[in-house]
Amino acid sequence: MTRLIVVTSGKGGVGKTTLASNLAAALTDFGQKVIVMDGNLTTPNLGMHLGLHLPKNTLHDVLKGESRLKDAIYPHSYGFDVIPASLGLNDLRGVDVSRLPEIT
Repeated sequence: MTRLIVVTSGKGGVGKTTLASNLAAALTDFGQKVIVMDGNLTTPNLGMHLGLHLPKNTLHDVLKGESRLKDAIYPHSYGFDVIPASLGLNDLRGVDVSRLPEIT
């Protein structure tokens, strides 16, 4: 059974990225298959937090129809997968957020 866990807050700097990455690690320790995705399209931090500094394909590329989802999934050394978002402001152009439900 697939489960979706969302970590959200209206305020920045409250620990969403840290909580999401640690939750991914903990669930992986319990034998779960985990993909952690940075859905923060304007100020993403998850990729950098997990060592993906300049990924070739990101969630932004998928939402713009420029990449396939499978090409934006990166394995992390801890055993879970990561879908990073782009740090570039220009990458917001052409993003179709209505496609997010298809991904999740």
